[in-house]
Amino acid sequence: MRQLISIMAVLLGLILAGPVAAGDLIVSRAMLEDPTGMLTISDVATREFTPVAPLISKGFSKSAYWMRFQIQRPPHASAVAINVGPAVLDDIRLYESADDNPLEWLTRVTGDHHPYGARDRIGVSLGFEVNVDLPVETFYLRIKTTSASVLNVEALEPREAKRRDLASRLWRDAFLAFMLWALMWSVDHFFLGREPPVGLFAVYQAVYILFGLSATGNLAPFIPAGPIPFGHWLTSLLTCIVPFAFLLLSRALFRLYAPPAILMRGLDILLLAFCLPLLALLLADAHMAQRLSTILSLVAAWYYVAVALSTRQEQTPDRHLLLLVYAALALLTTESIFASLGWATLTSTSIDSEWMLIVHGFAVSSLIGTLLYIRVRRLGKDSQEAAVALALSEHALQEERSRKETAMLHARTDYLTGIFNRRHFVELVDHALARAVHHQEPLSLMMIDIDHFKAVNDNWGHHGGDLVLQKVAQLIRDTLRDADILGRMGGEEFAAALVGINAEQALDVAQRVRTAIEDALTTMPAGQSVRVTLSLGITELRNGEFNLDNLIQRADQALYRAKQAGRNRVMVGD
Repeated sequence: MRQLISIMAVLLGLILAGPVAAGDLIVSRAMLEDPTGMLTISDVATREFTPVAPLISKGFSKSAYWMRFQIQRPPHASAVAINVGPAVLDDIRLYESADDNPLEWLTRVTGDHHPYGARDRIGVSLGFEVNVDLPVETFYLRIKTTSASVLNVEALEPREAKRRDLASRLWRDAFLAFMLWALMWSVDHFFLGREPPVGLFAVYQAVYILFGLSATGNLAPFIPAGPIPFGHWLTSLLTCIVPFAFLLLSRALFRLYAPPAILMRGLDILLLAFCLPLLALLLADAHMAQRLSTILSLVAAWYYVAVALSTRQEQTPDRHLLLLVYAALALLTTESIFASLGWATLTSTSIDSEWMLIVHGFAVSSLIGTLLYIRVRRLGKDSQEAAVALALSEHALQEERSRKETAMLHARTDYLTGIFNRRHFVELVDHALARAVHHQEPLSLMMIDIDHFKAVNDNWGHHGGDLVLQKVAQLIRDTLRDADILGRMGGEEFAAALVGINAEQALDVAQRVRTAIEDALTTMPAGQSVRVTLSLGITELRNGEFNLDNLIQRADQALYRAKQAGRNRVMVGD
């Protein structure tokens, strides 16, 4: 809300601080309407003219208008610059009497229909340069245009005219920079968030920038001369496209707030209606095209307010801000259109088409842009919060998964040695036994016991015994293959299932295990080294045998015989 209030304050300041006519040398103005457009300078020179104010609006008219005005000579020189606005006027002709023959008229031309190089005064703005040698001289202007006949004619000293042009250029450059910044912002955020209103706002910005450049005459130097007044046609086309683009933007924005379906269908009908000016333009009726576009723009401005009033779903920004923005734009549009059609009292701001173009562009870009900025910022914040919440959730899930994996690992492994505990060892060997029987593959079981382990505990304590158990488990694991299954059966007793290995091969493995333990030293905390040996009993799976307990029992019997035979040896079971 604070951003919108600030923008509206700036907007009001722009409206109130519009260009002020200063140093105008015209002492009287009078006008004559030519409905047929057939009158010549000789015809009108003897006609009665009606005095008019400096600010004149005739709306959309097919008439030609003649203006008779008198210019007083400047105090320091005779050169005078005549400025005629706006820059979209089609055909402007200046008539002044010849010095040697008052009945002969010199004619000069300018306007949107004339190539840039053929205009009397080469420049973005329309106008002429004359010399006023007498205290007061009379000139005539003939103006014919298809756009709204908003006329503003000033006679200035060259220095003042140059100052006005520089000020106008400064405002244009600042406005163009603002519009380009808004365009780049919207394009950037559209590709980041893929929000349709933001993308359509970028389209509107691009169209309005082109419209502004064309309507103020800034594209004229780049348009080639030809039989078709392409600059005039382009300005008329963009005049029709700008409200069409704004309708597309507003339609996408309103859709977020879920207004009644019938009002959304009304927006669709307006879209079709805005095709009529384009059709008229294709039929070469630029006058009708601009008239239809202006009337539809006025209808659409207040229809947007009705849609904003009927919205039913809260969004970011809220519905009240949406209504406030569209109501402000409707008032601004109404004031501008009424002034251009001659339905309202003209002010210096409303008559200056370039200034109103800047005000309108700034109003739409800043107000609608602020709505979209609030929405994009809110969505971005929501996205960041969602990302943080997701990250926290994933972290919590990862911790929970880690706890479960740790619990499962503890449930399957021996806490001291890190190898499988008895229960999980039996489960794995049961599965290996079933596979071996099914595929008729060999499987051997090896029972392992540390010799004189009680003496280790007695001499070095339980901590020393734990170090020995860990060392033995590690060496056995390193000697066996990955496919083999190793577990701690309890105390100092281990067991290993040798998958795919018969008794003869198992004997070789067992001898390597025994030798590895016999050659190894375990370092105690005090620095001393301890050497232990193993007794091992092995047995092989018999044909038709399905019971693991029988396999374990035969391996145990072989281990017992190894103990009885003097320890540190391997025995093969029956």
